[in-house]
Amino acid sequence: MSMLRVALLAFVASTGGPSAQDRAADVQVQRAIAALRDDGSLKVRAQAAFVLAQRGAREGVPALRRALTEDDASAVRVAAAVALGRVGGPGVVAALRDASAHDRNGAVRAAAAQALDAVLRGARTVSVEAVQGGTGDADARERLHGALAVQLQQHGFAVVDGGAEAGYRLKPSVLLLERAQSGSWMTVEVKASVIAIDGQGRIAAIVEGGARARTAAQGAAAVRLTGQALEAVARSISEDLAQRLLELQ
Repeated sequence: MSMLRVALLAFVASTGGPSAQDRAADVQVQRAIAALRDDGSLKVRAQAAFVLAQRGAREGVPALRRALTEDDASAVRVAAAVALGRVGGPGVVAALRDASAHDRNGAVRAAAAQALDAVLRGARTVSVEAVQGGTGDADARERLHGALAVQLQQHGFAVVDGGAEAGYRLKPSVLLLERAQSGSWMTVEVKASVIAIDGQGRIAAIVEGGARARTAAQGAAAVRLTGQALEAVARSISEDLAQRLLELQ
């Protein structure tokens, strides 16, 4: 079993099974989705959107998008825009962008524009936790952490120290770090992964990257080889994260 799978299973196991409170929350979410879709009272529909936002209910996104585009009451459309800004999810950016530009009501356009800004800002704000993994020394893990921070910023992310302000918490791990000498040639192979956790504690993406570097030089040049391989892995992972996390919006 791979180290990534072991880590993922450990993460899932640590969350435990659904509690009675969780099951009650699921029922409330389903009721809110039904009310947003079918209830004749605009106050009830607006309150339903608030409940979905409060719960961070991604399963409510289709109903919220429909309410934003189709509900006759501007108050409900405002509530749906605000909720989408808090929940995020597939198609949210497109729906909010369209509403901010084309809704017939100015309050809805303003709410959609504000929600769109919040979604994009949150998707681009990340914190990078300490690098884990059973391979590689402390120096290599620290260098990977630094390389990830640099590469993430170069790919448009804002890297913050704490998880409270971050749209995603990134949990990097070194899966493989091998150095091999063959004659005059030194080869370094690195594999790493990053698990992205969203604001509701859910796994948003799992990305792996690998790199191999080789040199005939000795001494300091051979030491730099490990850094080059780690930087290449960080660059590959950051590129994939930029694509994956924005695709979720």
